[in-house]
Amino acid sequence: MAETTGAMADAQVRPAGAARVWAGGLSAITLVVLVVLMGPAPGIAASGVLGDAAWWYVARASGMVAWALLAVSVVGGLLLATRLAQGSRRAWIQGLHEFVGVLAVVFTAIHVSSVLAADQLGIGLRQVVVPFTRPDNPVAQGCGVLACYLLMAVTVTSWARASLPWRWWRRVHLLTLPLFALACVHTALAGTDTTSPVAHWAGLVVGVGILFLAVLRLLTARVPSADRDRAQPSLPVVHVPQQRQSSPPLAATPAEPGTSLLVGQTTWEADNIMSLRLYSPDRAPLPSWEPGAHIELILPSGRRRQYSLCGDPEDRFSYRIAVLQEPAGRGGSVEVHTSTRAGQLITVQGPRNHFPLVPSRAYLFIAGGIGITAMLAMARQLASAGSEWKLVYAGRSRAGMAFVDEVSALGPDQVEVIAGDERARPDLDKIIGSAAAGTAVYCCGPGRLLKAVRERVASRPDLTLHTELFAGGGHSGGAAFDVELRRTGRTIKVPGDRTVLQAVREVIPTVAASCERGICGACRTTVLAGEPDHRDELLSSTERAAGAMLICVSRAYSERLVLDL
Repeated sequence: MAETTGAMADAQVRPAGAARVWAGGLSAITLVVLVVLMGPAPGIAASGVLGDAAWWYVARASGMVAWALLAVSVVGGLLLATRLAQGSRRAWIQGLHEFVGVLAVVFTAIHVSSVLAADQLGIGLRQVVVPFTRPDNPVAQGCGVLACYLLMAVTVTSWARASLPWRWWRRVHLLTLPLFALACVHTALAGTDTTSPVAHWAGLVVGVGILFLAVLRLLTARVPSADRDRAQPSLPVVHVPQQRQSSPPLAATPAEPGTSLLVGQTTWEADNIMSLRLYSPDRAPLPSWEPGAHIELILPSGRRRQYSLCGDPEDRFSYRIAVLQEPAGRGGSVEVHTSTRAGQLITVQGPRNHFPLVPSRAYLFIAGGIGITAMLAMARQLASAGSEWKLVYAGRSRAGMAFVDEVSALGPDQVEVIAGDERARPDLDKIIGSAAAGTAVYCCGPGRLLKAVRERVASRPDLTLHTELFAGGGHSGGAAFDVELRRTGRTIKVPGDRTVLQAVREVIPTVAASCERGICGACRTTVLAGEPDHRDELLSSTERAAGAMLICVSRAYSERLVLDL
């Protein structure tokens, strides 16, 4: 696994660095172009090139260079939005796009400064700031000023991208298209070189290229779904919640560590929530899964994050997940939002299921925020089978709640949506108190919601509770103790400020782990002797009694633990 992840990291970083080398070379070329363009111009004597007309020539050359660099950056951005940029090419284009964009800003600043300094142009500060105020050529001047304002907005939001919601950053970044259109109009109407055949052909080629890429992006936005419909054989849909029938035998892609899947589509489902549709690169069937299952993404940075599968289990050709961007989190969701694009390959493990749908006479689902992703497939299966179920979906605001329409369509009478900006919080006493005896209660969401549900279900012994937490509590420290690794033959000390996992890694660096917050189960280990202090949010009382322990957060009540490691 380390080798696979390392190779991916190289593919993401080194080509981007090469792109910056090329872009640096391009900046040197632009300086040469700047000198070449500072030749005699109509109406100005050649002897004045190094005299009074010097700033005029700088303005002339820097404006054309800025336009060319902006064109390259726009083409690179459109390439990143299509499937033409994949693998190492994507990282290379990303680096080139970003660096050339910076060069475009630099040369635009040079252009504006030299325009103010050129006495021949007679342009003052007011005409640089206020559009359409130059009497002799208001359209060219106005388009140039507006283009500068859009460039400033795109530049500032790009620098602050990590702290902005991806949805808003993307909207602002799309302003590069009208920005480039305004720059083209400004260059055509204000420049003295636009009558040159070279300028005509360059503009035509760039324009056709941008138009082609924009149309390609629009046409391929939903191609993965169409491809799936054409490629997927007709499968019988049979839902039996008590004992789900297996899907027809297909030659599935093996669910081995390091499986690369293609990001076929990204969709905004709500504020700061983006869904990803993942496919096998060769459109082969994917491993089957049951409602409640999740997959683990291995991100280019090396981070590992688990996300519930919220698509249709009968769809054997794609996985769907949804990711809530949390700027104050540990960086995984921000990386997915800022770095993941359609056409990109991403490494996946799974599916795994620690939250299965168990047989029951009735079901009550309580979802908080992004926790709806773990229950969407469950509700879909039960609705198809005609089972008795109810879902309460709560969130801070309706705009931030994903899949509201989709889940409501499964059963308008069974689904209650409670948005915090529209009504009060859900009345858990009433909701759980009215559940019929024998109901399986499923809850997924933040810790505060799970705690409240646990307290109320505890007073109903006729109900069974199944929970999944989306944010663990993490390590909270404690007394030091010894851990014996039975198979390794080593005994290690676990101090109060370290976890068992951290101590074990000094002896077994390859020990399995993922979230390190007690919610995924990747570090599950068997306790052979001693009394563990369970601090996870995943294991049931039966599993704990059988000797299971999550060593990323749990500690020990006894002075010594013996682990099967």
